[in-house]
Parts: sequence; C-alpha cells; structure tokens
Amino acid sequence: MSLKEHCIKIYELLAGVGEPGRAKSFKAFADRLESSDDVAVYRDIISLYGGAGSFNDLVLYRDGKICMEENNELDRLRTGLYNAIAQEWN
Repeated sequence: MSLKEHCIKIYELLAGVGEPGRAKSFKAFADRLESSDDVAVYRDIISLYGGAGSFNDLVLYRDGKICMEENNELDRLRTGLYNAIAQEWN
C-alpha cells in the first residue's frame, strides 16, 4: 500500500468514528503526497508519532465504548504508514 493510500485509509477510519480534526490532517497529507515529491511531508507525518498524547497513543471510542475493530485497523494502518515512510526515506 502506498503512503497516499495509507493516509486515505486513516482519514476514512478517523472520519468514520468521529475524529474529524485528525481525519482532516490525513486528508491533507494524502493531497500533499499526490501533488508534490517534497519529502517534507514525511517529516510532518512522523512528527505525529512522538510524545505523550500523540497519534501513537490515540484510542478510538464511540458512545463511551472502545471501538475494538477500528482500533485494530488503526494500529495496522499506523504501523504500515510509519514503515512505508521508513522505506521511502532510505
């Protein structure tokens, strides 16, 4: 899966569970990946992964209940995106 495809899937997942702010960021990343070869977007995406309360720490809830299936998918996509950037950046 390409970097853009990862970002689109994360966008769709986040939008679907009511995380519009975070979803919007991934739509913007997908747009940037499509329109430019500038690797600065890699740095911008990777910066979301560090620190307390980061993208790595995100747990999805709906109506006060953990979304198990969606969290498993987010974890898979999050890891895939990170690894895809690591491969591209070499």
